[in-house]
Amino acid sequence: MILTVKPLQGKECNVQVTEDDKVSTVKELVSERLNIPANQQRLLYKGKALADEHSLSDYAIGPDAKLNLVVRPVGERTSTAGMAGSSGSSSPQGGVWQTLSTVLAKHFSPADAAKVHEQLIKDYERSVRQLSLDDIERLAGRLLHPDSEGMDTSYLD
Repeated sequence: MILTVKPLQGKECNVQVTEDDKVSTVKELVSERLNIPANQQRLLYKGKALADEHSLSDYAIGPDAKLNLVVRPVGERTSTAGMAGSSGSSSPQGGVWQTLSTVLAKHFSPADAAKVHEQLIKDYERSVRQLSLDDIERLAGRLLHPDSEGMDTSYLD
């Protein structure tokens, strides 16, 4: 079957796969076509992130499906699930979580600081998961083109 992979901003590509292929296989094919390293790719189908170890059939992805591709910055971790596990972990924002941990340690006991830190990470991840692809695309457009604030964007809503 043929899948279409569309980056948020960029040229889409088609890949030939089977239903039994793993998501990691799709990423390798996309890497060859779009020159984006597989470890920097995050594939989404109907707004849901796809895990490398799962097959396409696990997500009921069939012929002519369209996957969305989000490119991670080079230093970003490959799994957000691991971020909530330790209070001193790194994050997509670089040292933000580490800095927050340091600030919390100044105002709370170590146990309380760890609990607050973990809850903040969970709340952040929950908020990010609730973003739709349209929300992400609008946000990316605003971040990439901040000078376009004077433009009429009423058609975007």
